[in-house]
Amino acid sequence: GHLPVNISEEVPLGSYVRGLSATDRDSGLNANLKYSIVSGNELGWFRISDGLDRETASQVVLNISARDQGVQPKFSYAQLVVTILDVNDNRPRFSQPEGYQVSLAENSPSGTELLVLSATDGDLGDNGTVRFSLQEAEPALLSTVSQLDREEQAHFSLQVLATDLGSPPLSSIARVNVSLLDVNDNSPVFYPVQYFAHIQENEPAGTYVTTVSATDPDLGPNGTVKYSISAGDTSRFQVHGQTGVITTKIALDREEKTAYQLQIVATDGGHLQSQNQAIVTITVLDTQDNPPVFSQGTYSFVVFENVALGYHVGTVFASTMDLNTNISYLITTGDQRGVFAINRVTGQITTASVIDREEQAFYQLKVVASGGAITGDAMVNITVKDLNDNSPHFIHAVESVNVVENWKAGHTIFQAKALDPDEGVNGVVLYSLKQNPKGLFSIGEQTGAISLIGPLDINAGSYQVEILASDMGVPQLSSNFILTVSVHDVNDNPPVFDQLSYEITILESEPVNSRFFKVQASDKDSGVNGEIAYSIIEGNTGDAFGIFPDGQLYIKSELDRELQERYVLLVVASDRAVEPLNATVNVTVILEDVNDNRPLFNSTNYVFYFEEEQRGGSYVGKINAVDKDFGPNGEVRYSFEHMQPDFELNTVTGEIRSTHQFDREALMRQRGAAVFSLTVIATDQGLPKPLKDQATVQIYMKDINDNAPKFLKDLYQATISELAANLTQVLRVSASDVDEGVNGLIHYSVIKGNEEKQFAIDSSTGQVTLVGKLDHEATASYSLVIQAVDAGAVSLSSTCMLSIDVLDENDNSPSFPKSTLLVDVLENMRVGELVSSVTATDSDSGDNADLHYSITGTNNHGTFSISPNTGSIFLAKKLDFETQSLYKLNITAKDQGRPPRSSTMSVVIHVRDFNDNPPNFPPGDIFKSIVENVPVGSPVISVTAHDPDADINGQLTYAIIQQMPRALCIQALPPAILPPGSYVLVLSHQGYCGGLGFFFLVSADVVFLVLTRQL
Repeated sequence: GHLPVNISEEVPLGSYVRGLSATDRDSGLNANLKYSIVSGNELGWFRISDGLDRETASQVVLNISARDQGVQPKFSYAQLVVTILDVNDNRPRFSQPEGYQVSLAENSPSGTELLVLSATDGDLGDNGTVRFSLQEAEPALLSTVSQLDREEQAHFSLQVLATDLGSPPLSSIARVNVSLLDVNDNSPVFYPVQYFAHIQENEPAGTYVTTVSATDPDLGPNGTVKYSISAGDTSRFQVHGQTGVITTKIALDREEKTAYQLQIVATDGGHLQSQNQAIVTITVLDTQDNPPVFSQGTYSFVVFENVALGYHVGTVFASTMDLNTNISYLITTGDQRGVFAINRVTGQITTASVIDREEQAFYQLKVVASGGAITGDAMVNITVKDLNDNSPHFIHAVESVNVVENWKAGHTIFQAKALDPDEGVNGVVLYSLKQNPKGLFSIGEQTGAISLIGPLDINAGSYQVEILASDMGVPQLSSNFILTVSVHDVNDNPPVFDQLSYEITILESEPVNSRFFKVQASDKDSGVNGEIAYSIIEGNTGDAFGIFPDGQLYIKSELDRELQERYVLLVVASDRAVEPLNATVNVTVILEDVNDNRPLFNSTNYVFYFEEEQRGGSYVGKINAVDKDFGPNGEVRYSFEHMQPDFELNTVTGEIRSTHQFDREALMRQRGAAVFSLTVIATDQGLPKPLKDQATVQIYMKDINDNAPKFLKDLYQATISELAANLTQVLRVSASDVDEGVNGLIHYSVIKGNEEKQFAIDSSTGQVTLVGKLDHEATASYSLVIQAVDAGAVSLSSTCMLSIDVLDENDNSPSFPKSTLLVDVLENMRVGELVSSVTATDSDSGDNADLHYSITGTNNHGTFSISPNTGSIFLAKKLDFETQSLYKLNITAKDQGRPPRSSTMSVVIHVRDFNDNPPNFPPGDIFKSIVENVPVGSPVISVTAHDPDADINGQLTYAIIQQMPRALCIQALPPAILPPGSYVLVLSHQGYCGGLGFFFLVSADVVFLVLTRQL
């Protein structure tokens, strides 16, 4: 039957569990019963000789046998169900007992979750229910309660207490370190905001003016400040982007401008700009200006902290030699928080806010005195004197300490520590005991070390000691805290293992969390001094094993004999005393191999290159697989996944060899590729089921140079205009080589027919290009021999012919043999007669050389005509020398090209005179009166005749062919007196008065001249 029983897990060894009674109706030995536990006591708890642990097993079912002592003993069985009741013997255990590290953006809103704390407690019920606290009770969810600011505090170190609900409660502490991550939530801030500087005029470019400074409390690029000028004269000043140093860009002229004002903006790496810009006032000094001078270069003042607002700290004074100058004062640096103020007129410095020495004990101010356009400055050092305004502060709010009852007087049990930020005696901390139970304790007044001065009583359990920390200031300030002193029994027996060492062999395939062995130690002490906890302190590579508090070893992480086959663990057994004692033992764990590793190829894809034309049986390559297992489990054999007629594989070595000779080009024709793709298998010899791996083998046929390049054509033909520009592409020849790589890499060259270097060929592409100037008239065609050579070690080649016809272009104008032709003709030439012939030549051919002639100028009256085909010039109209004796014709010869070209020559035709015109006197008779008795030889009258013929045909002589009476003769006068061809009649004698007149007939033409006498 089932017999239930409940016992507490903390019952001492030898405790009574339950009595069992069996009856036997026999007698004698047959009724003499003996009891034994036949199963369920694997943990060995129920001798009863060992402590219990509910966390190891919460219920034990014991099969109890009763056996009589007969010759043929008989048995009866009962089942004892032992339920182990929980006691609070396990502290909560944080998931990360070494502490938590948390990073959080500083601008996270209030209520942002930091982390979820986790702690486990192996106990049951309230004993295993965990509550968390952070000073005050908080849930396990740790979150922010207010807005954080990294610039105020970048790191927080929190202690979280996990306490179970047992009685008495047990607790553990974990530290949570919170680091705030920077966000760009601060703009650069200038301090000071106003800057005053002066510079002498005519100083060279690059002269230092002043330095502006802005700070940004953010980190990294968010806190990196760059400066720039946002307003002001950027043609004369510049600011260094990183340092804030302002310098001149050119020399300044005070007479041009006496002062400048710049506005400087600061920008951080996150593109936030300063809300207030720095104002820089720069005064240009004349060489005779005098800046204000302070009565002291440095002032020193002392002020107590916490003085009232407006408290007079000190006064500065400056003066200048310039007349009528009012000086004003300004604090420019050293007071970023605005603690002090200065009277602009008097220079009196006063407090503007509460001064706290603990925040800042010394200030160094820069005071500027402005005397109109120029300034002077001085340093003001202000020392803040301390007041006793801070109480000592204990660095531990609540503490407890464990002590042993037999500790001697003078034994130091605790070190108290308090800090006071005040200065001097105000910050000197003295310690005393405000509450000292039974006078058992003492404290070092200056050290805070608490020592025993009397024997402790273990029956008292604990003592509450109140410690007081006081400073030496006036008035004296103090603070206190409570120290709990817990008294424990003397621990005078260390744990002892039941063996000097242990050695265990387990399969490497044992699952995680499997328990495989238990170490056993005992401690003769009682209570916590005799409670033993086990831990592994050395040899646990990779944290492979764990140990329960009862000494039960288990597998904590997956084992692998191939990584490590032997572990020597150093296990320590420690009691739980205030001054714990311990013992150690070596536990050797040997891992036994199982076939848990398949062979692994050292490559999943092998690539081998095998040169074509090798005989069968040639070495191709070698594959290799490694199995980390031991013995047959690690022996590897190789095979092809499918039968391969072309290759053979050594099953042991992994060598691959060919079975016959290969031709790469034949494979390309047959298979489209010269590559074999094989699948190889590696199999171990493990039992019962061997493990395998597979890989791909790519065998590429490596080419040899056994094929020459082959042109697509033996003869290529191309045409090109003789006017083609340089680098004109003519034609691309192409050859192919079925070989691979450099053996199939073709280079082209022209080996014949290009002696004039008119053409070039791209060695890689075969593109033929014109590189010279063509002239169809000089060379009408070219025949090039082009060679294609592969790049094999022993190169192979072939050739082709390229025939290039140069196409004629109309690039030559007709050409006459001379630029001018002179022709003489008689004016009596008949119409239609040949005057002359012109002939032009043209170097072009075809229509480009087919010439047509025409008269293109100065033939306005159509006097001449020309044959368009022969160039013969004919008379088209009758000539008249007297009308026009010279003709200049423009004869043009034009070819029939597109566009046509032409040339022009001049034909000058001289018309030779023919005597076809008689002399002519002006029409009508001439009458002239003369006075009688004029002297002989006197001119009487000039007569002129005209003949349009030329030369001798137009030269005239005059004669009197008839006169009545004879009294005159004819003479030629000098040309200066009369026009050429004019003749004058003169008297040849006097005294004829027989009539009133004379009649003359002058020969040239016939003219009648009648002279009358004047009476």
